[in-house]
Amino acid sequence: MTLRAFTLLCIVILVGLLVGCGDPKSQAVPITVAFDPNFPPPTAPLDTDAYAPIAADVTNDNQNAGVTFTCTPVGSCGTFTPSQTGSAVPVCYLAPSQVPTGGTATITATSVTDPTKFKSATITIVAGLPNPCP
Repeated sequence: MTLRAFTLLCIVILVGLLVGCGDPKSQAVPITVAFDPNFPPPTAPLDTDAYAPIAADVTNDNQNAGVTFTCTPVGSCGTFTPSQTGSAVPVCYLAPSQVPTGGTATITATSVTDPTKFKSATITIVAGLPNPCP
C-alpha cells in the first residue's frame, strides 16, 4: 500500500468515526413518564366501582403522543376512559366491581412514543359503594 492510499484510508476511517459519533449536544434527551401531581393515583384505598382521575406527565416527547394506561391483574383491575391520552390530561380510572385477588391493582402509564418508558403505581381496592365516572 502506498503512502497516499494509506493516508486516504486513514482519512476515510476518521471521517466515518466522527460522523458515527455525532454531536453529543444533538443526542435526544430520554423520554420520562411520571404521574401528574394534580391527578396522582389514589394513595388511600379506593372502593369497588368507584372512580379516580389519574394523569401522567411525559417529558422530552417530541411527538407529543402522550400515554396509554393499563392495569393488572388483567380482567379484574378496572378500566380507563379513555385508555390513551395526552400528557397531563386526566383519564377516569374505574375500580373493578369486585376486590381483585390480593386486594390491589397496579396501574401503568406507558409512553406511546417509547413503550420502554413507563410509570406504575399500586392501588388498594376495598369493597364499597359504587361511584362511577362522571
